[in-house]
Amino acid sequence: MMKKQMIKVLALLTAVATISSLGVTSVFAEEADPLTEETVAAESSADAAKGESAEGESGESPAVEMAEAVPAGAGMVTELKAGTHSILVYYPADNANENLPVVLSCTAPLFVVFGDGAFDGESAAAYAENTGLASIAASEGSSVVFMNPLGETWTDEDEGAFEAVVDLMDGSSTDAHANGISEKVNFMTKAVSQGITGTTERMYLYGEGSGAQFVADHYIGSLISSVTYPDGFTMEFDNTITGCTISGVESIEGIEPNDIPVVAIGCSEAVNKVLEENCGAFLAEDIADYAAEYDALIGNHRRQAGVIIPVLDYEAEGIIQKIETFTVQTSPDNATLPGTETHDVSVVTYYAQDLDVAEGNVPLVLCFHGGGNTALFEAMATEWPLIGKENGFITVSVDLHHPNVSATETIELIGQLEEEYSIDPSRIYASGFSMGGVKSWDLYEQYPEVFAGLAPMDASEKPGTDSFGNQVAEINNTVAVPVFYVAGETTPLPEMPCQDQKLIDRIAYLFGINKVVKPYEVAFDAQDTWENPVWGINGDMNYQVTDQKTFTDSTMTVELFQSEDGKYYTALALSGNQSHEVYARNSWAAWDFLSQFSRNEDGSIVIEDVSYALTSDDGSVTDNSYNR
Repeated sequence: MMKKQMIKVLALLTAVATISSLGVTSVFAEEADPLTEETVAAESSADAAKGESAEGESGESPAVEMAEAVPAGAGMVTELKAGTHSILVYYPADNANENLPVVLSCTAPLFVVFGDGAFDGESAAAYAENTGLASIAASEGSSVVFMNPLGETWTDEDEGAFEAVVDLMDGSSTDAHANGISEKVNFMTKAVSQGITGTTERMYLYGEGSGAQFVADHYIGSLISSVTYPDGFTMEFDNTITGCTISGVESIEGIEPNDIPVVAIGCSEAVNKVLEENCGAFLAEDIADYAAEYDALIGNHRRQAGVIIPVLDYEAEGIIQKIETFTVQTSPDNATLPGTETHDVSVVTYYAQDLDVAEGNVPLVLCFHGGGNTALFEAMATEWPLIGKENGFITVSVDLHHPNVSATETIELIGQLEEEYSIDPSRIYASGFSMGGVKSWDLYEQYPEVFAGLAPMDASEKPGTDSFGNQVAEINNTVAVPVFYVAGETTPLPEMPCQDQKLIDRIAYLFGINKVVKPYEVAFDAQDTWENPVWGINGDMNYQVTDQKTFTDSTMTVELFQSEDGKYYTALALSGNQSHEVYARNSWAAWDFLSQFSRNEDGSIVIEDVSYALTSDDGSVTDNSYNR
C-alpha cells in the first residue's frame, strides 16, 4: 500500500496540471506559485510520459479534431478515446449545470458503466434513462460514461481501461464545460484537449455481465497507477474508486480488505459473503434500483487523499442550503472584468433550519475556494456549514471569487447580505483555502476594520500584492485582525516560511500589524539556525489538535504569539502530514480560535476567555482532540 503522504502530493500534482490549463497569466495566485519552471517542466514531462505531448515536430501545437456531442435519447452523447478504448459520454438533458448559477464541476460525480458488450449512442442513452442513472447524473450536474471493451466482451486484455478514463477527468471551474465535456488549454503549448467533466473524488462504477466480472476482478480494491518521466523518475497515482455496483457476479477471487462501498445485485451467496467481509460498506439486492441504492449507500461517499469521507446531506443535518446571486459594482482593481460596470456574484448560503436569520443578529463566516475549485466544493470539504449549524452562524461560500471577485466587491457583497439577513456586524469572519487563502489576506490588507477574525489557509502572496497580482494602493498598516493561518506540512507549494521568502515577509508583516511582542527576525538562508524549522521561531504558547475522525494520521500544532496587550491574536498552525489539501479539521480548529473575537464599532477587538488560554507549566497543551 502507498503512503497517504504520497497520495496527497499526487492529488495536488493532478490539481496543478488542471490549473496549468488556464492559459491566463494575469489571474494566478495559487496558480502562480506552482507554475515555476520546474513545475511546468514536470507537467510537460508528465504529458509526454502519458503519450499526450501536444508538440509537433515543428514545435507548434498541431490542430486537434475535437469530438462533438450528438443527440441521443433525451440527452447528448460524445464519443471519445480513453487510451485504446472507445467511450461514450452521455449527458442528460435538464442538467443542473444549466439550471444553477454556481459551477458544479468540482463536485460532479463520475458514473462509469461496464456493460456485457459494446454500446452505441442510442443503447447508451436508453440504458442511462431506463436505469435512472440519467436522472441521478442530471441532478448532480454530471454525465454517464459507457466503456466499450476491445473485443466482444471484457477480458484481461482490457486492463487499464478505467485508469484511462481517470486521466481524462477534469473538474476545474476555470475550464470550459459543455455536455459533460471539458476543453482544456495546455499552459505551455496552448494546445486544446478534451476531458470529462467531474471530480475524481466521486468515481462510481456499474457493471453487468462480463463488465461486472471485470469490475469485480480489477477495481474492488486499491488501484495505484504510475507514470515514468523522461528522466526516469516514476510517480504513483491513487485511482481507487469511491464505490461500485455489480450485477450477477457468480464468483470472485483475490479481494483484499478495502474501504469501498459496494452494492451487489443478484450475485451469488459466496460473492456476497466475500464482499461483505472485505468491503468498507455492503448492500445486497435482488433487483437493481440505482436511484435508491445511490441514496442509500453509493452516493454518500467521496474519496479525498485516499480516504473515504461521507458526503454531507444538508437537509438531513437540518441545514438550509440556498444558492443566491448578487450584482456588485466592478471595482477598478478587478483585473478579470475590466471595462464592466457591474457583474454577478453567486454564492451558496448555509444556516441551521432553526436559526433566526431575520432578527437574530447572527455571526457571518465567508469562505473562499481554491483556484479551479467551486463554492459547493469548499463548503463540502471544509464543513463550514456544519460548524455554523453547531455554533449559530451563517456560512456564505463565494463561487468563482477567483478570478472574478475583488476585496472591494466582497465588502459590497457583505453589505447586500446584511440587507437580507440579520448579521451581527461585530462578528464577521472569513476563511479560504489556497487561492481563497490569498483572498483572505486581501481582506486583511484592504478592509481589516470589517472583520473580527480571518483564517487564511495554505497560501499567501507577498504583502502588498493582491489575488489579481495587483499592487495594493493603500495597504493596512495599523488595524490588527485576529488571524489563524494554516499550512500543510508536506505540501510542495509555498505555504510556509521555510519554503519561500514571501511567507517570511507575510509573517513579519502580520506580526507588525498585530503588535506581536516576540521579534520576527528570520533569514531565509539561515534556516539551520531557526529555533522552529517551519516558522523560524516558536510561539509563546502552543497546543495540538488531532483528527480522530478522518485524517487520523494528521496532528495540527498551533503556535500562539502574544501581542503587546498580553492577548493572543495571532496563531500559526502546521497541519501534520497534510499536502495542499482542504481538511475539515482545520476549519473546526480555526473557529475554535476565531470565535473568541468580536470587533466593537470603534474598531477595538473584544476577546473572550477560551479553553486553550494555556496555564500549563511549559506553556503547552498536548491535545485538543477533534472528533465532531
